[in-house]
Amino acid sequence: MTVTVAVCTRDRAPVLTQALDDVRAELAGAPGVEVLVVDNGSTDATPAVIASRAGWPALRSVVEPTPGLSHARNRALAESAADWIVFLDDDAFVQPGWRDALLDAVARPGVRLVGGPIEPRFEATPPAWFDRSMSRRTFGAEGPLPDAAARLGFSGGNLAVRRDALQAVGGFDPGLGMVGGALGLGEETEMAGRLFDRFGNVTWHAPAMAVEHLEPAAKQTAGYVARRAFLNGRQSWRYAHGGRARRAAWSVLKAGKQVATGLAAAPVGVVRRPAWHRAIRALATGAGALAGAVDAGRAQPGE
Repeated sequence: MTVTVAVCTRDRAPVLTQALDDVRAELAGAPGVEVLVVDNGSTDATPAVIASRAGWPALRSVVEPTPGLSHARNRALAESAADWIVFLDDDAFVQPGWRDALLDAVARPGVRLVGGPIEPRFEATPPAWFDRSMSRRTFGAEGPLPDAAARLGFSGGNLAVRRDALQAVGGFDPGLGMVGGALGLGEETEMAGRLFDRFGNVTWHAPAMAVEHLEPAAKQTAGYVARRAFLNGRQSWRYAHGGRARRAAWSVLKAGKQVATGLAAAPVGVVRRPAWHRAIRALATGAGALAGAVDAGRAQPGE
């Protein structure tokens, strides 16, 4: 079993330094595992960080000049010849036991998509209204995800996929995901849906395959929470099945549910301030889903 650990990065040199050091320590002695850094057009010290690790035989790097996380991930797919590709964010720090949990999961027959939990590492103490639990990404007990969850998959910051399966569904959609510093989401969710349609439920959740993910202070503002939630709601129709009318209706239903959740949470914030976080996110997701219903109605076949 061979594995490529792909770390896609852009202008994150200080954080990348620690992320790579943690990966190197965790992978020590693991045969058949390489680390591929995909530099997505960095203008900072990222090339120097990579060059300083020239003595690490398992490490290699490529430059993907087209901006966009999906482009960088697809470049990793094109560059790898391994059985599995593991995608790690450049600000994700693997925890002890990550390697063993990964290798155990990818060796299971029939599994093509593996994910692990992501715990936040806060750059600064969050404000009182900020619900820290909402920065955690967990997926339940060890084993396959339920079918509904399998269609959505795992977070792309700690994700492994069989290379031949990812090739079979065409990689990541370059129209989704981060592009430079512009906020973008959903490329791994959309890909997981195509995997499900092609292969069925081929997921495995490995709770011991854990990482910590840097949560900058800039993400701990009401504006950022609302902006991210709105975008998430607006594009969620892409993960539904059926024609334009069905996907638009699904988005409207999602909007109603999220708005109701937000309105219910807002009064609770008077006595329990972190409830404001849930209210802001739910209301913004609902507003985005309403906008997404319009997008779904205008979508061209195949979108």
